[in-house]
Amino acid sequence: MNSTVGTTIRILAVSLACTSWLPAAYAQTNPTQGNADQSRRNDITWAVGAGGVRSPAWLGSSHTRYDFLPYFAFNWRDIVELSITDGLSIDLLQGSTWHGGLTGTWRRGRSTHDLGALAEAGIAPLSNAWQAGTYLEHVPVKNLTLGISFTHDIQSTGAAYGDAYIEWDIPVLKPVEHSLKLAREFMNRSAMQRFFSVPANAAAALGVQPYQPSAGASGTRLSYEAFLPTSRSTGFAIGFHWTRLASKPASSPLVRDYGDKTQRTYLMAFLVHF
Repeated sequence: MNSTVGTTIRILAVSLACTSWLPAAYAQTNPTQGNADQSRRNDITWAVGAGGVRSPAWLGSSHTRYDFLPYFAFNWRDIVELSITDGLSIDLLQGSTWHGGLTGTWRRGRSTHDLGALAEAGIAPLSNAWQAGTYLEHVPVKNLTLGISFTHDIQSTGAAYGDAYIEWDIPVLKPVEHSLKLAREFMNRSAMQRFFSVPANAAAALGVQPYQPSAGASGTRLSYEAFLPTSRSTGFAIGFHWTRLASKPASSPLVRDYGDKTQRTYLMAFLVHF
């Protein structure tokens, strides 16, 4: 399942195909037990690893930050999935073409260090936020998924988010697993103001007009994600994510004067999967 996004990277919104990649040869070492062993293996798959991520210092920033990325992913029959990058999803429908249920994830905030001089002017840092919500997906044809999701902060921020997306699992270059995803993202008023408002005191210090955006589209995101196997149980996961902020975020002085309406996130991790 695909978690919601902002440019904070579904922070970290990254759904890596590596969590379910198991080559067919994996179950062929013992023909007399292959089917039973494969069935047990397919009940649970998991992966561990480590890598790095390069992302905007804060949502809308023109500066970047580099972070170590410990990686963990767990998948039980494609019903329960949990990973560092995607969070938690539980498929309650379990249909052949319809999937949907519950999701939990998190969204990165911003520190005074991330903000730099903006923090000195009065722009507030933001704590990381845990989120819960629901999603619905439809698979009209093989390798193509249409979906929507809605999440809200568990903390008392009042922030809520939604996105509508289409994802294509590219059926070429096997055994490489890779996909393209296009998503349109939305925020309610509380979320929009949480990330993009400029209060009067900070506006005066910065020499700009105060800004209080309303609810609306927050951006359009294009993602490419891939898993490049190096053996039957190891490989590299990569992700490239480009977001173009919509008009309301882009009109904020934070983005217009001190940031960039094009947000880019890149990650790579080496994984061992079981």
